[in-house]
Amino acid sequence: MVTLFIAAACTSAPVKEANAPAEATTAGELALYLTDSFNGAGLMAVHPLTLADRSAKPLLPITPTLANNTWTTASLDGSAIAVMTYNYGDPPAAARGLDIAVYDARAGTLRSRYNPEVPIIVDALSTDGTRIYARNWPPADFTAERLVLDATNGRILEREPRFSVAGDTIARTRDEEARLLYGLLVPKDSGATGPQPVDVASWDLRTGRELWRVSLPSLAAGEWNTGRIVDGAEVRSRLVPAVALSPDRTQIAVVRAFGCCVPHGTIWLVDAKTGTLISQRTYEPGASFFDQLFAPSIAAAKSLDESVIVHASFSTNGQMLHFYAHSSTINDQGEPRHQYYGMVTAAVRDAAVRGHDIKMEIYWYENRIEWIRASPDGRWLYVFLERTGSADPKGFFLRRVDASTLRVQAERRFDGYRQPFLLATR
Repeated sequence: MVTLFIAAACTSAPVKEANAPAEATTAGELALYLTDSFNGAGLMAVHPLTLADRSAKPLLPITPTLANNTWTTASLDGSAIAVMTYNYGDPPAAARGLDIAVYDARAGTLRSRYNPEVPIIVDALSTDGTRIYARNWPPADFTAERLVLDATNGRILEREPRFSVAGDTIARTRDEEARLLYGLLVPKDSGATGPQPVDVASWDLRTGRELWRVSLPSLAAGEWNTGRIVDGAEVRSRLVPAVALSPDRTQIAVVRAFGCCVPHGTIWLVDAKTGTLISQRTYEPGASFFDQLFAPSIAAAKSLDESVIVHASFSTNGQMLHFYAHSSTINDQGEPRHQYYGMVTAAVRDAAVRGHDIKMEIYWYENRIEWIRASPDGRWLYVFLERTGSADPKGFFLRRVDASTLRVQAERRFDGYRQPFLLATR
């Protein structure tokens, strides 16, 4: 069986697009930037077609550092970048222990630098980059009180109250512009022995009020005890569906893709305003060599945690969904095994599969996707992945793929992980 599986997977390597256009076809005012530094140093724009660096000079005037106490985030409109440097000492922390620097992404110049009004951990910038969303330090659960700060000086403008959630939240997404939160919930049950029914719910972050909740028919997920003991440790498993918000913020998509190998599973569409279930559709099944649970292994105190995790995003026009899944198992010796289930593009209207990347290259199932980003015109997806295991060559790769068929059009190898930012063009 293993021989048969490998033979079937050994197809041609990714091909570059024939007669590729000489000029960039990416519309809009955003460009993909990459950096290997958490402090925003070395931000380089890549060409939308060739993936080569578009300049020899980094965007921001920041010196690289090997320290791991920094973090960078950008506004969704690509206009602003914030770099946080945390130097909090022993409790109680002081506001001066966090340095926030906000840059203009178009000019690459510093807008402001300050210490916030109170000790915080920054979660995100607002869509237009004028506000900072944060929580009080030390980091607390996502339901903790959230602070809205002026991005120019760190002063508190609003406080979003702490709220409670009836159940365990297994996946969530935000509408930062409307300040709404959407989450997938299962009942709280530490003694569960299998997946549980899933609800999707919405909360108003300004008030902490739950706006609506609806059950998703036939969807079961969450964490449970498998009954396995490996080296004296309890093995637990998790199934985590994907949840995504459409670009026009009117629909929530929930995707189940737990079996190897996608494309096969279910897509639920929910009205983001009312919680009304719009549709439940099964997308076209594909052939599978494995019919078992694979999951990432995460060692925890007196337990081993296994899970299958699905990721999803809408296309820029909201007409397609892109989703992929990863998993791994724990064998009887306590060793993890990772497997990539593949990526799928499916139409939102009827769940028809438009393309997938299964068997497009040798050892495709040992890929590990780190992130995907769509070009502003929706024509391309930029996929950053690590090729592992028996792949040759191994390493980190940025790919430009057709957003519908997922065929690889261009590829570039990197010597390590890169963070992505969609920033305004200069």
